Amino acid sequence: MLTYPLTGASYRPANLLIGLSLGLTGWQLMSGSIPLPAQWLIFTGLLFGAGIPHGALDHLVSRQTAQRLGKPFSWVRFIAGYVLMMTAYGLLWALFPSFSLALFLVGSAWHFGETDIERVPASILWTLTRLVAGVLVISFILLVHAEEVTPILARITRYDTLTASIWQTAVSHTHLLLIGTVLLVSGLLGLSIWVNPVAVDWLRLTQLVIILAVGSCLPLLLSFGLYFGGWHALSSFQAIGDYLKPAGPARSTSQRIWLRAVPFTALSLAGLLLFFGWWHLSTRLWDPLPLLFIFLSVITLPHLFALHGMRTQLDR
Repeated sequence: MLTYPLTGASYRPANLLIGLSLGLTGWQLMSGSIPLPAQWLIFTGLLFGAGIPHGALDHLVSRQTAQRLGKPFSWVRFIAGYVLMMTAYGLLWALFPSFSLALFLVGSAWHFGETDIERVPASILWTLTRLVAGVLVISFILLVHAEEVTPILARITRYDTLTASIWQTAVSHTHLLLIGTVLLVSGLLGLSIWVNPVAVDWLRLTQLVIILAVGSCLPLLLSFGLYFGGWHALSSFQAIGDYLKPAGPARSTSQRIWLRAVPFTALSLAGLLLFFGWWHLSTRLWDPLPLLFIFLSVITLPHLFALHGMRTQLDR
């Protein structure tokens, strides 16, 4: 019977990430708190060091997917599709912010689950396992930082009462929801392995659990940065490197791939700087957070589809 690797081989950046998370925890314990400017500096470093660069390779990933499927690839069609998808999602945000947020969270859960549980059979059971695993990651990060998340959620959804009610219900049952989801993921994972055997990289899963657990003791900004800008992005870089240059060493390939992401990463940085410059010049009388979050979610949506195409090919 065929076996599939549940995840890629463990790699040094994950251990460095764990070291960073433990160092931040030690800093917090000794000083009582990590200054907000330092939090933003670390978060920005993770975001632009790996978080945004791994999404700046979608054009290369989509071209490789088309080549593997024996289909022609058009830069014009790719860019047009990218822009149309972002525009449609932006309009959806303008009309239905709460629904758009739910759509973003579900899509992110699936994307995270695909990354954390990779190269498995394309069965309904494994698909469900991946989705629920992603839900667990997002739920854990949000619920253990409920005090910080609540006002952010209100601002993003324009203080929607239904969204606030659902969120407060979830917060009041945090332990029950998290324990139940952990048990559900464990059961689905065991059942999936039993039905479609895979070779589990328990060391890598342990590294993920450590990063999430340590992140729960840190502020939301750092916790999310460690997972998304650290763990998720580094895992994606390894997979993208293998996908684009399967014959080369994984580590050196990832470095070369990262350099190819620099132009679009710089473009994203320039866009954010222009956004904050505009906000500053507009006398800062309006809340920039909803617009910034919408911008990030809009550029993320096409990325989910590009990486899903890659994951589908890698699973095969």
